[in-house]
Amino acid sequence: MGKRYWEVDAVRGFALFSMIAYHVAACMVIFHMLIEDEAFFSIYNSIWLTSGAFVFISGTALVLRYARKNGDLREYHQSIIKKALFLFAIAMGITLISWMADVLIFDGTGRFIKFGFLHMLSISMLLAIPFLKWGKWNILPGLAVVLIGIVAIPVLHDPGWLYPLGIHSADFMDFTQDYFPLFPWFGVMLLGIGVGSILYPKGIRRLSLPEPGIIGRFFAAIGNGNVTLAVYLIHVPVIFGILWIIHLITGAGYL
Repeated sequence: MGKRYWEVDAVRGFALFSMIAYHVAACMVIFHMLIEDEAFFSIYNSIWLTSGAFVFISGTALVLRYARKNGDLREYHQSIIKKALFLFAIAMGITLISWMADVLIFDGTGRFIKFGFLHMLSISMLLAIPFLKWGKWNILPGLAVVLIGIVAIPVLHDPGWLYPLGIHSADFMDFTQDYFPLFPWFGVMLLGIGVGSILYPKGIRRLSLPEPGIIGRFFAAIGNGNVTLAVYLIHVPVIFGILWIIHLITGAGYL
């Protein structure tokens, strides 16, 4: 049975913590408690780095999952499929809830989550299955997908229904939230698989690391499996609810 490695959970936990900080700022903008100035955009731009770390470490986690399934290839693939489908079901639930919120609170502006982080993560996990056997060589297709997503895809605007890949109309970004297309993000997961295969061949850590300190243990705790998912799912509604209550009590900000 493969063991959990604290450094992997800690990186995921730090990325999640950074996402929470970003969403606090984003919700404050919605309530006009924060202005979209240079300070805000410095936080906004950092989300791509922290999101990248989360997706990258998710690719590495797929390598570690192999050891946790005792090397049973069939069970290994089935566990990935089950986890991916579970995440995709949650993603579609988020799409439905965000659409309902748009209709009920913002009078149907059409601004809701169409292909967000969990959509991308779940589908990337499914697409990664045939790549897993390539091990460290996934670094090459990973770099290719990232480069295509950064250089080629942004200049394409048709057909717009291919927005899960990154192809969308010029005004698409005005009518969606939390958008993470497969190009380049699937490439980041492949990079995580490739590097993970080097550092953790067959799910076993090659390098020895010291035990974590208090900060490492904190981030490892919130980056541990189901804890991460639970925090990810509840943190935005909690932040939004707290800010709404502050608005109602103090009159600070407005929708």
